[in-house]
Amino acid sequence: AASISGRLISVLMTSFTSFLALATSTAAVVTPLRSVSPLRPAPCAALRSSHPRMKDWSRRATLAEKAGGAGDLGASAVGLTGSIPVEFTQGNETLRTMATVGQPLSAVAAQAGQFIKYKCRKGECGTCAVRVDGQWIRTCSVTVPHLPDGEAYQVFVRPTMVKGKKSSRFFSVRSFFDGFKNNILGMVGFVKEGPLSRKGRENFNQRISAEQELLERAKARKAAREAAKAAGLSLEDYEERLRAELARGEAEATTKAARK
Repeated sequence: AASISGRLISVLMTSFTSFLALATSTAAVVTPLRSVSPLRPAPCAALRSSHPRMKDWSRRATLAEKAGGAGDLGASAVGLTGSIPVEFTQGNETLRTMATVGQPLSAVAAQAGQFIKYKCRKGECGTCAVRVDGQWIRTCSVTVPHLPDGEAYQVFVRPTMVKGKKSSRFFSVRSFFDGFKNNILGMVGFVKEGPLSRKGRENFNQRISAEQELLERAKARKAAREAAKAAGLSLEDYEERLRAELARGEAEATTKAARK
């Protein structure tokens, strides 16, 4: 246990030293590039901080919210053509647009800014299914039907149908620390359950024993096949004769024991 702990501490120190060296070299390379970039001026020294600036993830106002949308100015005023109102409802949010009869629902969803997840785009897999009038339909293979005047075509989208989050930048402070954390966890797992640990040695010995047993069975099978060939019998007949002889020997041994 002491040797394993010492080995773990040594590996951790080596990994931490390598991480510091990599972070230092990366900062030394990136800083000059930033200073000479003609596209972005160097930041003011007074604004520099030891903490990285976090991105603002707050929701920004859309153009319709700033200048007024179809509900305020009318559909024609914002460039929407069509005679059928279409509403996409997902959770507590509703997006509205206009469509014409026979227009693909997928195009209407894209026009309204409603995210729909597709896969086959043939109406077979059901990935893009939405609910209309209590029935589930395939967005990729449905068109907008004719509706009476004043009636809207209401589409309900599953709350789970959302865009996947994009991965963060590769060269970032968080990526360095995440990589260092994963390396530490991997080394701890290697020490605890790797080939040098007690559990690893037990697994290795079990595998070697199983392979040795399999090898012995293969040798016995080969010897039985050669013996059957020498006796002029098939392998099945030869094994049957061996089982009969073994049973006869056990019966004789039992009889002798009973007589004594």
